[in-house]
Amino acid sequence: MAERAWPAAPDEASAWREHQCSQLRYFASLSLRDKMQAVEGMADVVRRFREMREQGKFTSGPGKD
Repeated sequence: MAERAWPAAPDEASAWREHQCSQLRYFASLSLRDKMQAVEGMADVVRRFREMREQGKFTSGPGKD
């Protein structure tokens, strides 16, 4: 029985680039109001992560090797 040849995995760097480009295209298509809401939401996440870091809730990351 012949060995099955699996298709080559897509180039991971290309896949990431394409994903980043699709995210930029999506963001560019948003209205100014939607863009501002998205940025505010990201800022909320950053604040929450900062709080969690200060409370010691992260178990890995910079300085936690």
